[in-house]
Amino acid sequence: METALLVILMLLCNFVSTENLSASLAPGGNFNVSWSFGETTPDSEIVFTISAHTEGWVGLGFSPNGAMTGADLIVAWIDSEGTSHLMDMHATGNQLPLVDSSQDVSLVSALEVNGVTSVTFKRKINTCDDEDAVIMTSTTRLIYAFGDTDPTNNVLSPLNYHGATNRGVKSVYLLDTASKIPDESLPDDLQYFDLNVTDYHVPAADTTYHCSFHDPPQLDTKHHILSIEPLITKGNEALVHHMVFYACWGVDKEHLRNNNKTEGICATPEMPEFESSCFNVEYAWAIGGSKFYWPAHTGVPIGGNDSSSPDYYMLQMHYDNPQLLDTWVDSSGLRVTYTSNLREKDAGTIQVGTVDGLIVPPKPENFEYISICHTSCTEQWMPDDGVTVFGYLLHAHLLGAKIKLDWYSKDGCQSEVLAEDNFYDFNYQENRLLPVPKKLLPGETLKVTCTYTDSSRDRFTYGGEPSTDEMCLVFLNYYPKQQISTCGSYTSININQTDPLYQRWGFNTSSNVEDNIELLEEVANWSKEDTLVLQRSYYETDHYSFCTKVSFHINYPNVLVPISPQSYPDPPVSQGNSCLQDTPNSGAKSTASLYLVCSVVGLYSLSYKLS
Repeated sequence: METALLVILMLLCNFVSTENLSASLAPGGNFNVSWSFGETTPDSEIVFTISAHTEGWVGLGFSPNGAMTGADLIVAWIDSEGTSHLMDMHATGNQLPLVDSSQDVSLVSALEVNGVTSVTFKRKINTCDDEDAVIMTSTTRLIYAFGDTDPTNNVLSPLNYHGATNRGVKSVYLLDTASKIPDESLPDDLQYFDLNVTDYHVPAADTTYHCSFHDPPQLDTKHHILSIEPLITKGNEALVHHMVFYACWGVDKEHLRNNNKTEGICATPEMPEFESSCFNVEYAWAIGGSKFYWPAHTGVPIGGNDSSSPDYYMLQMHYDNPQLLDTWVDSSGLRVTYTSNLREKDAGTIQVGTVDGLIVPPKPENFEYISICHTSCTEQWMPDDGVTVFGYLLHAHLLGAKIKLDWYSKDGCQSEVLAEDNFYDFNYQENRLLPVPKKLLPGETLKVTCTYTDSSRDRFTYGGEPSTDEMCLVFLNYYPKQQISTCGSYTSININQTDPLYQRWGFNTSSNVEDNIELLEEVANWSKEDTLVLQRSYYETDHYSFCTKVSFHINYPNVLVPISPQSYPDPPVSQGNSCLQDTPNSGAKSTASLYLVCSVVGLYSLSYKLS
């Protein structure tokens, strides 16, 4: 459900005032779209301009999944008399769209020059029309099409079919408030360094994690990193799945160089023992992401002679090579821009969620896995006055359909959705800013919920590094920076007589986790009912909390959390704007954010013990 961010904006009337955002949708620049918005409240307007190489009709749509069915469409053209036409339409299948009963778009301008048709129109973020999409804070699939001729008698017909090439789809984040800061507004002393591999011959393996060590720039005084952008080798856009930029302490540089172990396959003997000291995530980029700017009052510290300055940096590259090609050569990496003009706050990144313990059944349909950053961890690393979260990156693999991050107060009487994407796209993973930064205090809890869907996956899927395995992670950007790297929880299939799995199949309670997994896979003709039992087991099984410090991979004490995720109920749905009803693009358009709800089980009262 799309819940948190929109209502925060409704309540606070957050003003964004963006410059034009843009995307090229068709090859060769044959169809481009730009858009801008000021406020992001539901009744605020968003303005679109579409430009296509045609003297016929042009169409732009908002689709829940990239297909025609359920899409909200806008079609425009300029006829032979020079009259402009704009139609608000919707699609019920792969056929001619239908005209909406309510026309909720307004023409601003239209022009046809030198074979290019350009149309500017505006609409509300929420038109309160069931036949229109609500523009929200999830990923949006923009679909486009254009034809060579104008509709006859101003009515679209099969004669206006766009053909196989004049159409397409692209994922975008329409309400982007994060990464469009022009370089000219930054300090004039900018410097940069690149973290990249050089002519690396990628193995003919489905998944490769390659790690490389890099010297930081020699800076006698503290500086701040202001932005990071991907440098992807041309043609390798589908190969480079993600990159993680780590800071390392306790690295013996001379030993590292003498042993010629500056790069290799991660977590193998190719890498030096110092790899285990690289657990501080400075930045994470994933496929589809663009340049990221830290907010004007924050920056990632770099340089200086104190112990907070890293000895080394490590770049982790994830290569996705499902065709097992032996011909890939890559020199991709990250460009890191920094300045000596220090900003007010040192920014850090924490990884919330887990990979361990994750099991997704065959043919999942909205199957949920939950990981909890528990009060027992946040009490240990947060300062008394807390930290402020301002940005995030949501991360799952191919089965990922939705990701949500919830916040719970220490006493359990308040809860809120901080971030979510109900239309998650594995191939489009952007770092995003919260419209309203959130203060977190010691003892508060975060819950990551990942939803997996794929009717064609006919096997069990486990947590792991390959794209064909799964993850459930959120990378949070916050300030002030603390000595923390990861926070989350995991569960395993430890069967007991009260567990739904035991009750359904009579598993042996003395079996270890591996045996229980094998028993699950031996269940014949896995059904939807079996999936519901596994889901119930996840909801009722105790979780183990983990908490990892930055330096030298020292863990805070792990704790056994003798509670189930059902003790963290989803934040309730506010009524919000009464016109927000189900539409094709927004699912259940519930919009809740700032509310109070005291759970029957107050989180502060939940007991836990050190393990």
